[in-house]
Amino acid sequence: MSRFVPEGNATLPTKVEAVLEGAFMMSAFGPTVGALFTNWLACRSLRICRLWTGWRSLTLGLAYGLSAFVFVTLILPTRAIVRAPFDAWHWKALLHIGTYGINFSSFFGGPVNEEPGWRGYALPRLQQRHGPVGATLILAPLWAGWHAPLFWMQGWTTATPWEFVLILIGVSFLFTAAANLSKFNILVAMVLHGFFNTSSLLGNTLSQNLVPRRPHEMVIYTLAVLICGTAIGMAGIALTGTRRKEQGESDPADGAALLADG
Repeated sequence: MSRFVPEGNATLPTKVEAVLEGAFMMSAFGPTVGALFTNWLACRSLRICRLWTGWRSLTLGLAYGLSAFVFVTLILPTRAIVRAPFDAWHWKALLHIGTYGINFSSFFGGPVNEEPGWRGYALPRLQQRHGPVGATLILAPLWAGWHAPLFWMQGWTTATPWEFVLILIGVSFLFTAAANLSKFNILVAMVLHGFFNTSSLLGNTLSQNLVPRRPHEMVIYTLAVLICGTAIGMAGIALTGTRRKEQGESDPADGAALLADG
């Protein structure tokens, strides 16, 4: 559908464009539909993810995840690109709800549609077999490849395909750490995905009209997210594993997989 839903296409009638955009959003359910189909064939069950794992794990996952995503995808890249001091940034803009560009597609353009399949179903099973780091390195390119048709949409991203893959590798480590902290509560993955989708908009708002700016902004953003996302994500994964061993808890991936398989 991406090929036929170019952004801001003035040649399409409004109703036709609305129908195509609706069909595009429906097609974004592909990972979740694939998970449902696979689990039904394997286990005759449609339970593919955990919707609730308790307030404590939900709070831990959101606290770590949102803090990490704000730093890695917003504060750090903006600081690397813009040489202006922090007090010159447009912080007050973050107090206005319109800055976040929240609309129907903010959650149904990826977070709600995809996450039950990615972090809800695929990640815990991959983690069982390959560990959290291996699972992340396998899932990130698959997640990036799923978005490949969107590069046909004019204005969808300024990143090259390879930059996009590297960005998603960095944020995938953050997703994996947050998933383990929340015991694979799918609500955490949806919220983080929603924030990630708006982070570039927030960064542009914070740094609007600020100078001087460094050249090759997209390359700087890509490297900042890849390096720091991987480092902070792996640190979160390591700390989660250490804490789990000290408390004698089992791998949350086992529980998430068993829930669906049962």
